[in-house]
Amino acid sequence: MTKAVKLFEGTKGHLSTEEHAQREDAKEELFKHEELSTQPPDWLPQSAISEWNRLVPVMKKDFPLSETDYGLLISYCLSYSRIKTAESEIRKSGTFITNEKTGFKQPNPAVRVQSQAMKDLKASASALGMTLEARSKLALNKAKNEKPVDKFEELLNDG
Repeated sequence: MTKAVKLFEGTKGHLSTEEHAQREDAKEELFKHEELSTQPPDWLPQSAISEWNRLVPVMKKDFPLSETDYGLLISYCLSYSRIKTAESEIRKSGTFITNEKTGFKQPNPAVRVQSQAMKDLKASASALGMTLEARSKLALNKAKNEKPVDKFEELLNDG
């Protein structure tokens, strides 16, 4: 038994029997994988565990998360944790630090770590369908498949 998946629900247009069957097959395929454990790995830093605990219940409402998504979720949560840790270091030491050997100012290495973590987070979020761009693409694809409303057909069907 498959549950409702928002990606497949709410189609306004009339689907042919074949299109309906294709969507049902696609929904069933999403649930053939082992369901994702709701427990984060215990080796994650606390801020990554907190993000896991915040994110997984929200995502499970709309997406059939499975064990195949495990690595991507870990990647996302670790990136989130690194962003937080780097930000803490940047706030403490500043965006630029003085090189002890030369006496010249240089970028704080935490800025580079944070920037890479932001790129990694965006990549993971996009792969998991969590970005506005990814959700927009799904919505556009759904809209392309919808049949335009024909007012004349509606009148004939109501009568």
